[in-house]
Amino acid sequence: MGDASRVVVAVMTRLSLSIAMPAYNAGLYIREAIDSILSQQNVQFEIIVVDDGSTDDTAAIVQAIDDRRCRLLRNSQRKGIGYCHNRILADSRFPFIAHVDADDLVRRGALAKMATAVEDDPKIGLAHCYFYDVDANGKTTRAAFRARSKAFRRERPVELDYREALRSSPAKANALRTYRRSALIEVGGFNEELAFGVDYEMALRLLERYEFRLVPEFLYARRLHSTNTTEALAFKRARLWLQKYRIRRSVLAKGQVTYWEDANFDLLYFLTGEWRRLAHTVQSIGTRKRPSP
Repeated sequence: MGDASRVVVAVMTRLSLSIAMPAYNAGLYIREAIDSILSQQNVQFEIIVVDDGSTDDTAAIVQAIDDRRCRLLRNSQRKGIGYCHNRILADSRFPFIAHVDADDLVRRGALAKMATAVEDDPKIGLAHCYFYDVDANGKTTRAAFRARSKAFRRERPVELDYREALRSSPAKANALRTYRRSALIEVGGFNEELAFGVDYEMALRLLERYEFRLVPEFLYARRLHSTNTTEALAFKRARLWLQKYRIRRSVLAKGQVTYWEDANFDLLYFLTGEWRRLAHTVQSIGTRKRPSP
């Protein structure tokens, strides 16, 4: 074995991670999501799909994949994202865990870069990257990508203060989240009582003991489709703001977070903004329905 080959083997041995993929009725896109992972190189990995009580062919599609790196776990009924994450945490075999949605895509070289970002420094509990949106067919436009790139490089710099950033947006550390497995265990795993906002709540608790790292590259594609439109995402954003408020109150009350003093710091700001957006929407609808003179 030559020196170059030894280096590749050493890197693959060091860079080992589990891919967490909770899935619910994801039959339309899950094979493409898994294929984007199976094509990754220079990293050792396993894919753990948890079928969360799907009523479509999600489980059958995963079972048909002839690759021992891909494993399927099944819930007899829907248990929720926190339960799925904890089941993966208990079943995973590698020191890092990366989350990939069952309808999204991982770009070439992404897993090796994400594993390296966490492995390089024991103080890093979570790494993430930039992402861009694609349509149901996995396509985007050059203009949309440039706009996203410009916005991210302005709003999400490498030196981002995450304790401050997560006050305003739970999405500041969300794409291809790659966790240190031991850190997840140390903070007690994911909160199974939450219907949504699970990753945000975990981020807050991790920040109490660990640092976050951004890989400033577009390594992840978020798919927008009929059940995941920009309008639906906007609704989810509004709902998540209120959930954020509840989550902050909870982690502060339990003493799980000490770097903030007040859970209410942006509630008034949020409510004022949502009221303005609602008023603008109502006004726009009224204008469209008004008959021409």
